[in-house]
Order: sequence, then structure tokens, then C-alpha cells
Amino acid sequence: MGLFSKNISAFSDEQLMDFFISKGHNKYIEELYKRYSPKLLGYFFRMLQGDSQKSEDLLQDLFLKVIERKQQFDINKKFYTWIFTIASNMCKSDFRKLENRNTTYDYPIEKIPFEYESNLFDKIEFKIALKKGINELSHVHKVVFILRYNEGFSVKEIAQIAEVSEGTVKSRLYYATQNISQYIKEFSPINESHVFKIN
Repeated sequence: MGLFSKNISAFSDEQLMDFFISKGHNKYIEELYKRYSPKLLGYFFRMLQGDSQKSEDLLQDLFLKVIERKQQFDINKKFYTWIFTIASNMCKSDFRKLENRNTTYDYPIEKIPFEYESNLFDKIEFKIALKKGINELSHVHKVVFILRYNEGFSVKEIAQIAEVSEGTVKSRLYYATQNISQYIKEFSPINESHVFKIN
């Protein structure tokens, strides 16, 4: 029973990268693409104004970077943190380009991270208010908010991805949630502390 007798889907992300680095077979990176492309595409879509084409393009560019930078990966660390760090830096570069063109982000309303449970009209109004609150955030605050509440990363993981301290992440999350809460408090004042649980 050797390495190739084991189903490739049974290997961890880190093992797949280790095999890809040492053996270079495309099937390892293809398995990682299958595992992560939907989640990363969603992340790009949320960060890049809901631009589907740009999100698709950046997803392809991201995996090219993974291939080109494979030697930089530390197999003793989590693959998903590493790849989201690259993705986050790509979004940061795109944001700077938009800033130079005086263009603002528009958070896709259909990708709100949680819902207000009430009638349809209230739910729509809640999403609009939440979207407005998110759109008012600066890029650095929006990044930590989306990584936490859309992608489900822990504070420690976000710190690694954003390359800042955990204290900075908590501070940015606090600022982001406090600002967004001002937009949605009339819809969900009771549930704010549950919805915006930082730790």
C-alpha cells in the first residue's frame, strides 16, 4: 500500500502542496483548486464589487501565483491561510487601482453574511441597510469584516492573512461592527451582540 493507493481526496491540503512541490504533478494542484475555487471565487466576488468576470480572472491569477510561489509555502502551516493571504493582497492591489480612479466598492446585496428573520419587506430593508453600512467601511475594515463574517475565519487566522496583530484585527472588527450596527439597529437591536460576535 503506497502513496498512490490512497485516494487523492483523502490527503490534507498541506500534504497535497508537499507532493506538488516535490513531485510537480498537476493532479495535486487540481485537487486544491477543486477544494478552494468556489470559496475563493465567492471571496473575490464580495470584495470586488460583485464583478463576476474580474473575480474569475483573479481566481485564475491566484492559482498561477500558487504554482509560481509553491516553494514559498511552509508545509507546517495551514494552506488555506496562505492562499487567502495571497488573495487578500490581490484585493488590496485592486482596491488601490480603484482608489486612483475614485471608484468605490459596492458590496453585493445577495451575498449578505446573515439575514434578518422577519417578513420579506423587512428582510430586504435589512439587507439594504447592512449593505450600506458595509460599503461605508474603509478597505482594511471591510477586509476583516468579510473574512470574519462571510468566510468564518478566526481572529488569529485573519491576523495571519491580513499580516497584522490580533489586537489590530479585534480593533478593526470592533470599529466595523460598531459602524455597521448603526445602520441595522432598528431592525435587529436584540441580536446585534450575537450577529457580531468577534471572538
